[in-house]
Amino acid sequence: MATKEVREAMARRGFEAFNVMDGEAVMEFLTEDVEVFSSPELANPGTFHGHDGYLNWIGPWAEAWQDLEMDVKEIVSVGDRHVIAEVHQTGQGRAGIEVSMDVAFLFDVTDDGLASFVALLPNREQAVQLAKEREAT
Repeated sequence: MATKEVREAMARRGFEAFNVMDGEAVMEFLTEDVEVFSSPELANPGTFHGHDGYLNWIGPWAEAWQDLEMDVKEIVSVGDRHVIAEVHQTGQGRAGIEVSMDVAFLFDVTDDGLASFVALLPNREQAVQLAKEREAT
């Protein structure tokens, strides 16, 4: 099992790669069969599978925003294989609309330090609940 430090470092480096728009580097943190879940309460909801699924999920975001940054506020480990990142997103859309919102990401990290599951959720509480459910399986 990946250590707490490995899980937390994976999340932090993944967000750093995202913020410099290095899509290839982001993909290096995901297993080939990664499952991505985005809450129905957020934009582009649904479940996506594999690297292609990740690209289908993130693609509309990349196209919609002229500038998008994820400011990691806190990263905490939950259970034996999960890590939650509380993130403040800011961005400016291509049409000039500005957004600012807080969200939580949940990562299920493999022994190799890769994310096999990524969830985008509205808040930390939902991320903790989902981590507990996943830990039980």
